[in-house]
Amino acid sequence: MTRATPSGTATIKVGDDSNSSEILVFTSLSNVYKVQKKEVLEKVQALQKIDLEPGERPVYLTGEKRYKGFLVVAFENGKIGKISMESYQTEYARKKLRNAFNGESRLIFIELIERDIDLVALSSIKKVVLFNTSLINAVESRTTKGVQVMKPKAGSVMVKVNRMENTKLADPEYYRKSDSLNAIGFYLKPEDEV
Repeated sequence: MTRATPSGTATIKVGDDSNSSEILVFTSLSNVYKVQKKEVLEKVQALQKIDLEPGERPVYLTGEKRYKGFLVVAFENGKIGKISMESYQTEYARKKLRNAFNGESRLIFIELIERDIDLVALSSIKKVVLFNTSLINAVESRTTKGVQVMKPKAGSVMVKVNRMENTKLADPEYYRKSDSLNAIGFYLKPEDEV
């Protein structure tokens, strides 16, 4: 789910915050800000409780789910990482963590998952790969570069990643890459939409 920010200038992806005591705000500069849930009535109010750096904007807001599960991050260079949420847990109530995810390539997808899911990746040359996140090993390092899921071809980049249930694919299994990753993918059929 995406939502306009209070200023109305940008959109932010909003995740679930049930069973959470903190709201996590991930930003375009690879930072994560933590806001105590008891300080806000609505999770989007957490944006008013943080001091962003110049040029920084929020990209994903979610609850920490007791630091269980994984943060899935996908980058334009075709790599996807699965970061254990435990790596965001701190002993003290720190309000800001730098290097929340790798900043070497442009972030195109970020989401907290509790269990492995099917994702669909789309490249700039309309190639598609469907895969399950179980093919990506979870790591503790927040700055992981990720695993090459989509192999660039002819200067292409990965432009979109979406949950399979949020796509319109007549025959999803046609695009599945189940044995290994690092695939060029299959051309998107005219009737399909990622």
